[in-house]
Amino acid sequence: MNGGFTGIDPEGPAFLASLGGLVAGSGAAVDAVLPGRPAEARQMCEALLRLLRSDRIAELRLLRTTASPAGGTVRDPAPDPDCAARIRVTDTAIPEVIIVNGRAALVRCGVAAGRRASLVHAPDVVRTLQALFSGVWRTAAPVGGPRRDPAFELSEGAYRVLRQMCTGDTDTAAARELSISVRTYRRHAAEILRVLGVTSRFQAGVRAMELGLLRNGGPVR
Repeated sequence: MNGGFTGIDPEGPAFLASLGGLVAGSGAAVDAVLPGRPAEARQMCEALLRLLRSDRIAELRLLRTTASPAGGTVRDPAPDPDCAARIRVTDTAIPEVIIVNGRAALVRCGVAAGRRASLVHAPDVVRTLQALFSGVWRTAAPVGGPRRDPAFELSEGAYRVLRQMCTGDTDTAAARELSISVRTYRRHAAEILRVLGVTSRFQAGVRAMELGLLRNGGPVR
């Protein structure tokens, strides 16, 4: 182990055996990004579901990306309805990772003979991976469902406040510009933080830019 990282075998059975070691107890919370290769994705789903059904995993969230490493479309990884019900789909690039209880992670990267895998215990790295996963999860779509877009969860009034928040005006000045009360302005600001899944107005501005909510007058409703 070197600075919170341990090299492990990246191949499927050995990689998943390392996961079994991390959930040796019961009731683990696991977040996983499925491999782009359909066969490996099915294998991972099956292993995770076995752990879920044996109560070694209590909470399971699965993400997969829309494109395979070869550039093709990734098929749904497993016919098992329990597995499918726990998968969300995203077009955001995200590392192949399995996070256990927010305290340890298995990370795999590379292709063919150049693949590498690590067991990560470094707290800062695991927290970063967890934040990345959770951020992508919030805007990913259930398998077979429409993409969840925070723009369509914002009321019209909240969307106007979001644009005004990015001007840097005080609440009083911004509310006056929108012809609403300061109390209403702050209520909409709280709604924005909730919908975007952030805790500060600065983070809300960054998230809104990432989602394209402030381009060309905003989303078409």
